[in-house]
Amino acid sequence: MLAWTALVHAHPPSFFAVASAFCAVWLAVTWRAMGPWRRSPPGLSLPDAAWSVAQAVVLYVGARAFLWAFCGGFTDALCEPLQAVYATFGTGSWSTALALVLVLVPAEELFWRGRVQGALRPRLGRWGAVAGSAVLSSLVLLVFGEPLLALAALPTSLAWGALAEWRGTPVASWLSHALWDVLIVVLLPAT
Repeated sequence: MLAWTALVHAHPPSFFAVASAFCAVWLAVTWRAMGPWRRSPPGLSLPDAAWSVAQAVVLYVGARAFLWAFCGGFTDALCEPLQAVYATFGTGSWSTALALVLVLVPAEELFWRGRVQGALRPRLGRWGAVAGSAVLSSLVLLVFGEPLLALAALPTSLAWGALAEWRGTPVASWLSHALWDVLIVVLLPAT
């Protein structure tokens, strides 16, 4: 997780190609390290898929409204950081969308909702694990000097963690996360 956040912060040339290779390894290592939390991925029912899509759309609309308010709406406080994020990572392409959906998002979801949330659940309960995982993901981004990404990670991680707990499947949070990423990075970026 620290190496992933360092990679995001460093954003090397051809970020999505490098990130895809890294996340493929991270996914395998996380899966192996999950031990007692590892189980076969459950299927995705139609209600799970509907909730996932609805959540992704609500998160996207909320993010756009928040960014509008703080970049042109009520103040320009976030314009420079927002433009820096899009300048760093670009607005993506279909290859970016495939990388996000097939490798990057699954690696993040398996780590945060699978490994971390699973490890916190016995100590903090279901909803404490959701909150703990979300706070940790934001804190790591803050430590690496990524305040805008940390600001985005807190509500989205809370939402994805809650969806995974409520629906009883990490596939629901993966679908929501993947759709949100594709919307905000590839299809309808906030720039």
